[in-house]
Amino acid sequence: MLKQIDEFYKYIMITLLVVYLINYAYFGEVTITFTIIALAIVLEIIRQRHHIKQLTYAQLSIIGVVLIAGIAGIIYLFVLFSIFIVPLSLPTAVEDLLLIAFALISLYVLGYFLKKLYVRAIEKH
Repeated sequence: MLKQIDEFYKYIMITLLVVYLINYAYFGEVTITFTIIALAIVLEIIRQRHHIKQLTYAQLSIIGVVLIAGIAGIIYLFVLFSIFIVPLSLPTAVEDLLLIAFALISLYVLGYFLKKLYVRAIEKH
């Protein structure tokens, strides 16, 4: 089963993206959105399982703590950014664009940091 997931990984991710876009455009259901995100995360963990098996429990726990702290920090900064952007009286579309750009940049930085940490942990082991 895992071999088939590895083989069809690209098609599964495209399907998840299409379902997410259809949900976003027509339904707007939050439960479907979180389910799709969770499935994408599980799919990525399955894809990286060979590398994850090489890590020790301490390395895995450090990566997990950094991930949780990074997400909490992004949420905190996102709320702080949205509070400070309100007094500027920008149009709603511009505010939304700035918030989305801020969220994407923050997630990219967190992903880059985790990638560096993950590669360093693999090299040490």
